[in-house]
Amino acid sequence: MTANGFRAGVGRVDITPPLTAPHASWGAQVHVLPDGVEAALWATALVVDDGATVAAWIDLDVVVITGEEAQAIRTAVAEALGIPVAQVRVSVTHNHAGPPPSAWNWTGQGQAALAGYFGLLPEFAAGAALLARNDLRPARLGVGSGESRVGVNRREIAPDGRPVTGANADGFTDPQVFVLRIDDLDRRPIAAVVGYTMHPTTLGPTNRLISPDWPGHMKRTVEAITGATCLFVQGAAGNVGPGPWGFTDDLQVVRTIGARVGCEAARVWLGLDVPAVQLRHDRVVESGAPLSTWLAEPIAEPVPVVRLAEHEVALPVLKQPPVAEALARAEAAQRRLDEVKTAGAAADEIAAATFVTKRASMAHWRAETYGGRESVGVPIYLLQIGPAVFAGIEGEPFAEIGAEIKQRSPFPHTWFGGYTNGWAGYIPIADAYSQGGYEVDTTPFAPEAAAILVDAVVGALTELGDPSV
Repeated sequence: MTANGFRAGVGRVDITPPLTAPHASWGAQVHVLPDGVEAALWATALVVDDGATVAAWIDLDVVVITGEEAQAIRTAVAEALGIPVAQVRVSVTHNHAGPPPSAWNWTGQGQAALAGYFGLLPEFAAGAALLARNDLRPARLGVGSGESRVGVNRREIAPDGRPVTGANADGFTDPQVFVLRIDDLDRRPIAAVVGYTMHPTTLGPTNRLISPDWPGHMKRTVEAITGATCLFVQGAAGNVGPGPWGFTDDLQVVRTIGARVGCEAARVWLGLDVPAVQLRHDRVVESGAPLSTWLAEPIAEPVPVVRLAEHEVALPVLKQPPVAEALARAEAAQRRLDEVKTAGAAADEIAAATFVTKRASMAHWRAETYGGRESVGVPIYLLQIGPAVFAGIEGEPFAEIGAEIKQRSPFPHTWFGGYTNGWAGYIPIADAYSQGGYEVDTTPFAPEAAAILVDAVVGALTELGDPSV
């Protein structure tokens, strides 16, 4: 137990994959291996301790991890720190310019490197967590919010009437920039936890460099301005992206977008008084002009607590095709892709075959995972750090879901997002199903799932906030 009962520490390791591992996972890309590295990928750890509970949070600059991979990471971190697995949270930025998901390698090339990379992620994460534990020191915190309009609803209707993934200027977005500031007792910065809701799809199929996309450059911007180590927590970004600036290979665009969000986060961070103070007029000094002087008096605040909770909600799923049928389609698509590559076909033909293979592989995964089921259990993970509560799930929920949960939460500072401790596909709002589009076409979940999820997360938050529990 420390003097004020709350400690925090941060740690970071480089998790940039080898250039022999496949790059990204775009259906329209024609390259397999990356040409180089635009900026390093990171595993960043935050460890917090209120004297009774220790929690570790690992932030990874990758696109997705499976539930099994998340569990392996949580187990390695828990063993390294000597804490229960339930007290470890793993989230990903959902970066599309790094390694592809471990199972999404329809080229066959670089499979050993890809498998080795994901096999080492638990050790990388444990190393970052150990660095964070070694950095633990008495700390204080503050929470605030800003706003950025960089994110754009991506459910566009193209001129031919087809729903596409692009820019819908009139669609719903969540502009909140959520900031948790943690300083030590000497006011030296420890951490900045930044939440924003936008797909990291700035760099697209023609980009051939490993990059952390805009979240990585957001972190770098925040760190350059504040001196705090920055973690990113993705929001409910299922239907929000960088709009007309997305799917590019222009590195200046990704750096600019990251800097725009990062500058707003840094503005909020710098505006938080840690500890909180109340300004009181002191006296007037006669100096030619009468000069008013003020005192900043600390405001008594409760010691930050660390609390965790895990719940499960049963979400209804859509009927899936037979697994054998889905597998046959995936295998046929893979054969076609291999054939056009072997024949030295044009880039456009390879890209088209890759797209079909990706969609067929995704459909096979859904059939295997959700086939024959009416509902599936989706975990809800809650982490409270002082007045800030972070709620996360495995899937990719639409922004409207996140906004409603935050609005209904009993806590004054709540962040909700997906991409936590695994991956489970898109969770659209009910109104989106009649329109169709990529998110609806590939979701395993039924239209009723969104409303059920909102009620379940709000219920879990309410239970966490009940002092009798």
